Amino acid sequence: MGKVIRPILIEVFPRKRLFCLLDQMRKQPAIWVSGPAGCGKTTLVNSYLEARRIPCLWYEVDEGDDDLATFFYYLGQAAKKAAPRKREFLPLLTPEYLQDIPTFTRRFFEKLFERLQIPSVVVFDNYQEVSAESPFHEAILKGISNLPPGINAILISRSGPPSAFIRLRANHLMEILAWKDLRLTIEESAGIVKLRSKQKLSKETIAELHKAADGWTAGLVLMLERAKIEDIEPQKAGKVRPEEIFDYFASEIFDSTDKEVQEFLLKTSILPKMTSRMAEELSGLSSASRLLSMLSRNNYFTEERFLLSLFTSSLIVQEVSPFAD
Repeated sequence: MGKVIRPILIEVFPRKRLFCLLDQMRKQPAIWVSGPAGCGKTTLVNSYLEARRIPCLWYEVDEGDDDLATFFYYLGQAAKKAAPRKREFLPLLTPEYLQDIPTFTRRFFEKLFERLQIPSVVVFDNYQEVSAESPFHEAILKGISNLPPGINAILISRSGPPSAFIRLRANHLMEILAWKDLRLTIEESAGIVKLRSKQKLSKETIAELHKAADGWTAGLVLMLERAKIEDIEPQKAGKVRPEEIFDYFASEIFDSTDKEVQEFLLKTSILPKMTSRMAEELSGLSSASRLLSMLSRNNYFTEERFLLSLFTSSLIVQEVSPFAD
């Protein structure tokens, strides 16, 4: 049952800088980890728990969790896997509980947390898979609000926290590990290169690869794999080929978006930088500004920057990653 199975670690470079940061963040009940596809979010959390030997309950979120009955069923299965010696089953969300879901949710999480060791971490991976309007968010919020001392929740997503979580941040109950933190440092790039490359590379070559990847783990790995498969020098793999980029984005990002976003991405892909007005004129979509903001907010390799203009107070400029060229 993939939803409740923790991923297997293979050849992972330990990012001790972020391990220490997570140690500090665990002083708060919840941690939100967000960044673009392929930046190493899941691997980071998994390797951190392995390095610190912290027991965990692992749950992979998907579209089916929009239905709360489905969510609580699989979360019960995850609890059973995390604490197999506990024979008591967690309750199912059956029709008699539908009149008071908040009470059911609170009691469910209370019983869940009673089963776990201290310390423990509850991980919700791929949080972005649930729709913004889903009651799932309120259920998770209720669970986080009732976390006992010694148990943390780590939520992994390509996007930032939903609006329902604002009060958690306001009340200092949640820390955020963002893309700016997840970007590889030159030392981390060197560590990954050493782990994955057959050859011993010079500092200059590693620096070139690091610059080309722009802190993106998947980009660095793609370059190293290309060098290995084609038996070429790593420094000559400093640019991932267009078809490799296309395959990655098609499988990880493009195919999962709706038709409006797909049309927008196709029509604006020729520009490395654009204003909202430029995007609107190029795509013919009046929703261009909203779509650009959404892409930035959801870490679709788009950065939103505010530039001072001579005639207006600010100008929004979107800049895409070098790997989106």
